Amino acid sequence: MNSVSLRRPEGQFDFAALKAFFATKRVLITGAAGSVGAALSLKLAKLGCAHLAMLDQFDHGLLNIVEAVKRVAPALATTEALCDVRDSDRLDTWMRRIEPDVVIHAAALKHVHLGERHPVECVLTNLVGVRNAVTAAAEAGASHFMLVSSDKAAAPTCVMGATKRLAELFLAGFQLEQPTAMRMKSVRFGNVLGSQGSVLPRFEAQIEAGGPLEVTHPDMERFFMSSEEAVGLILSVTALENEQGAYFMEMGEPISILDLGRDLIARSGKAIGVEFTGLRPGEKLREQLIDDHEIAAPSALPSVFRVTPKAADAYMTSADVAHLETVARTMENAIVRQRVFAHLDERLHREERAAG
Repeated sequence: MNSVSLRRPEGQFDFAALKAFFATKRVLITGAAGSVGAALSLKLAKLGCAHLAMLDQFDHGLLNIVEAVKRVAPALATTEALCDVRDSDRLDTWMRRIEPDVVIHAAALKHVHLGERHPVECVLTNLVGVRNAVTAAAEAGASHFMLVSSDKAAAPTCVMGATKRLAELFLAGFQLEQPTAMRMKSVRFGNVLGSQGSVLPRFEAQIEAGGPLEVTHPDMERFFMSSEEAVGLILSVTALENEQGAYFMEMGEPISILDLGRDLIARSGKAIGVEFTGLRPGEKLREQLIDDHEIAAPSALPSVFRVTPKAADAYMTSADVAHLETVARTMENAIVRQRVFAHLDERLHREERAAG
């Protein structure tokens, strides 16, 4: 399914070189029970690293990935950490106990329409959680910090994308406030095929149930990448020794969700109808990987680009994050949403929010 759905050559990464890089590294993955976190854990288990720590608040998912890693690499030293990234004290305790060289922060709330209904939760997880993880990683002596971001961070119209963009900007602000040797980078993703919340499992379930296939809009398009590409991109950018920043992989032309659904129907051999349900709050018809407030330049990796803000003051300080945390813990959702975009508009010097 993946090769058909991508409709482009799959990106290639040098896993042999990555094996050499990670061989001596103690790695901590937050959000290890999620689709990307689990895929990262399994790939690192196969590549080999000095120690693999898997952290998540979802107990059942954490047990599953820890057991899966042990089956793949029974001799690998591992740590399971049942912890919520919102809890800064507990996260700091775990970081100091594990002493990671590399922290890959995959813990996040990723659903657009759910985030629109719960902007408080988006702020506390996607921004405050990042602040907690970055701070704890630096204090524990980590040399690399990788933030898993989203293509929705470019020209964001949804709270999920906006909090992801603010988290990217916080990495730059943290470096200015607390100069550290820790290399901090982020990667922007398209939709990962087959991941939790991906359109493909939902379409498959609807086809299995006899339909109809629910598509929000006939013109909806999205960027897609395979799980192998996602893992390769994260690990490869982490291993880069050059400048910090946000990175994205060229993913070709976006794919029509309607065409994707029709392909799955044709392959099923069933007579399934399509029903258009309308755009949900926060959704755009098309995503992008960069916007008018930043500049992209080639990186040392083929087809991977580094993004930097145009404005020199496009960064979030710890005080900014603390302010939004207070707002999130004391104000109503509508006010929280307004404050999130107010911060973003000010940092990027944008006068008009991106259109959906």
